[in-house]
Amino acid sequence: MFKKFGFSGNSDFFKDLGDGIGKGLFILCAAIGTVLLTVGGAYAGSYTFSTNWQSTMGIWSSLWLIIWNPNSALLSGVVLFLLGATGTYKDQDRQNKKMLELSKENEELGGTKSALNSAQEELQESMSKIIGLHGELVQTWLKGMAKFLELDSNSRVTIYYEHDEEFYLLERYSKNPTYAKVHRQKFPLNQGVISKAWEHESHIESGCPHSNSYEEYVKYLDEHYEYKKEKIDTLTMKSCRYYAKAIIDADIHIGVIVLEGTEINFFENNFERKVTEYCRDHQGQLSKFVRDSLLFDKEVNIKREGKSISVEDDILQMMETER
Repeated sequence: MFKKFGFSGNSDFFKDLGDGIGKGLFILCAAIGTVLLTVGGAYAGSYTFSTNWQSTMGIWSSLWLIIWNPNSALLSGVVLFLLGATGTYKDQDRQNKKMLELSKENEELGGTKSALNSAQEELQESMSKIIGLHGELVQTWLKGMAKFLELDSNSRVTIYYEHDEEFYLLERYSKNPTYAKVHRQKFPLNQGVISKAWEHESHIESGCPHSNSYEEYVKYLDEHYEYKKEKIDTLTMKSCRYYAKAIIDADIHIGVIVLEGTEINFFENNFERKVTEYCRDHQGQLSKFVRDSLLFDKEVNIKREGKSISVEDDILQMMETER
């Protein structure tokens, strides 16, 4: 309990108490001095000290007369008033200096905050540039893969990474700008082609009818993926062939790469073997792309907040590969 009074610790109790008493004493002196000046001034004009002195008998009476008379009151009043006024002036001067110091500190603090905000903005801008460069690098890699596999404008390739029990689209490429668009960013972990590849390392969809046979196409998707006609009607790319392969880093699944096409001849010319070999030969790059995306995940999600989500789902969402 004694800490609050400053017996130990960092309490300023007695310092604050002393400062308060000092300030009050100066004010009291000035007030008493004013009263004494008023009283002394009222009687000093008609007061004759020598007359009263001659009539005074005894030491105590004489001493009281010396102390308590209009002239002494005037003198004491002047002294007390000057003491109180001087103390009050010095105290106000200290207060003004303290206020100036606090004002200067506030200005310096404001400058520090401004500098910190500028540094944070520059850091965020630099991070955005890094994320942009990373996306361009992945795009370039996907273009190289599409060229190697001779993908046409009826095809596309997409990389997804897993974070917090959901799939996120990292990058996508297609010669067809309509199919290259990204309408959704996030997908469930337990649905569709992506989910099957995630669980079993790879998944091939080769039995889906062409979308020209629309009734059969819709029936197949409904039976195999419980994907309703209302959703299918909203798809821009109505793919019927998929090849999805898990991206594995140190025996841990971290993402999925999905290739899809709208034509039934998508798997011709040893397509599956070529994809398998290409992904195996470039597994290190794929893993690094996904690891970097996980590193940037917070910034990527912030960047995505400004993007609108389309009502359109891709066939991969249905199988969680199309959006």
